[in-house]
Amino acid sequence: MKKNKPFIKIERKWSKRINLITAVLLFIAATLFYINSTKIPEGMFEDPKTGKPMLLGEVLIDELKQEPFSEWYNNEFDNYELDVELLGAILDPNQYNYELFLGTWCGDSRREVPRLEKIFIELGIDFNRIAIITVDRDKVSPENEQEGKDIRYVPTLIVKNNNVEIGRIVESPSSESATLESDLFEISLGIPPKPNYSLD
Repeated sequence: MKKNKPFIKIERKWSKRINLITAVLLFIAATLFYINSTKIPEGMFEDPKTGKPMLLGEVLIDELKQEPFSEWYNNEFDNYELDVELLGAILDPNQYNYELFLGTWCGDSRREVPRLEKIFIELGIDFNRIAIITVDRDKVSPENEQEGKDIRYVPTLIVKNNNVEIGRIVESPSSESATLESDLFEISLGIPPKPNYSLD
């Protein structure tokens, strides 16, 4: 039995409307997905290279554990095994002040900074003694805390005694056989290892 013409016209008309509504809904969904995927959370900045969020300026350690950084941060923190014996040989780590420069966009920072926090906790260091400064890809922070510090690679941890630098760790431990713990131990002994990318 053949469909009559009026019924065919109505069917085609509704089919076109359904297709139009579907296209509009798909467009709205795609737009919302794009907006949400590119939205930079408040207090963060957009990485000009990747378009992803990054932190800039002095931060608290807990700010590094928030989204979208928490996955890599927690993974490194949880899986790093401390050299507790070597850390126990560092006498009075709270006599020092620490400056930690890093980039939340940087692979080396993502690896070493959670490990450093775990070390600081084991040492019982007061986090008020640690200035944590996040920088952009040019190693610059909004308040220019990097000025005069020779921050060419991140992370860079500067250890100070009476406001005088006594050693630093740059990007990773100082040699293939060294660890963060051994570098900090040697710094505490007054025989700091030559850091990576040293000017000397």
